[in-house]
Amino acid sequence: MAMGLRWGLPADLEKVNEFLHKTEPITAFLGYRLVELSEGRACAVFDALSNAQRVGGILHGGAIMTALDETMGFAALTLNDGDDQVTLELKVNFLEPGVKPPFKVCGQVVRRGGRVVVVEGEVRDADGRVIAKALGTWYYLRRRVEG
Repeated sequence: MAMGLRWGLPADLEKVNEFLHKTEPITAFLGYRLVELSEGRACAVFDALSNAQRVGGILHGGAIMTALDETMGFAALTLNDGDDQVTLELKVNFLEPGVKPPFKVCGQVVRRGGRVVVVEGEVRDADGRVIAKALGTWYYLRRRVEG
């Protein structure tokens, strides 16, 4: 089965982004767009500085964590043969202030077990500086979560 199709995601990134913005509006608010999706890896760009800045004109840590959770979750999703998944844990180290958009976020699967997958991620600013590093764990469910 093609990656992501089990969850009703179209195969091309434009349609995935449209679907994502409709089903998870925070991604549209952050200007979040997937730009790469391959086996065990995902990358996106976002330009949330005007919508999600804290005092001093710095990108809010919550926006950084949201972008990491989305992107690292997509990396995990590419290897998921179950019905759904949830984030079990996400740890983020904020290394530099985010002041130069657009920001690029990438996630890469480090290890996949039976139902648990570990993913690492990072966010870079427009100059290529790493502004945050993350490590997270996702759990593959065998039944769909209904909300």
